[in-house]
Amino acid sequence: LARYRLSAYDLLLNAANNDNTIKHEMAIEAALCDLLSKENESPIGKWDYISHQVVASPFKPIDYMDKMDVFGYRYIPGYSTISKYLVLEIKKDAAQEDVISQTMKYVDWVNAEYAHGDYSMIEAFIVASEFSESVIELRNEICQRLYLSRLRPAVTDTWADVKLIQYEYRDNQLVLYEVG
Repeated sequence: LARYRLSAYDLLLNAANNDNTIKHEMAIEAALCDLLSKENESPIGKWDYISHQVVASPFKPIDYMDKMDVFGYRYIPGYSTISKYLVLEIKKDAAQEDVISQTMKYVDWVNAEYAHGDYSMIEAFIVASEFSESVIELRNEICQRLYLSRLRPAVTDTWADVKLIQYEYRDNQLVLYEVG
């Protein structure tokens, strides 16, 4: 029945603060999963597969497992071959410097487990209510990886695809824009 349907935006409405931020990270996560599974104008775009709280570490007791907030992938249009992987880390408040290392740990995990050493197949995003200059500078400093883009002849390339996305909650919508 329609009265029992719950949308991600209902969760946001109930989790909104007076200053246009969100009280609970899980509400942002649910709204992003909903948004990214559809055509949208956000800087993150649409993804063919979206999942949340995906394990991103070697097997260990569940209390100690690392989990990505959102993981996804896109297919090559018209084919069932994956073209890109999504790593998305969410912070409900202002991003702190440690989120940069946390995100890169997930990027390296996805590279090793899914992208087979091809960093160009990964797009990473950090979503937060704000980003300080020190977080932006740290992203620019450590969010780079060298990888082989061709084997014969061997060609190296540099990956630096971590985007900082600031969120605002306006007019019952999650509004996203890239910073830095």
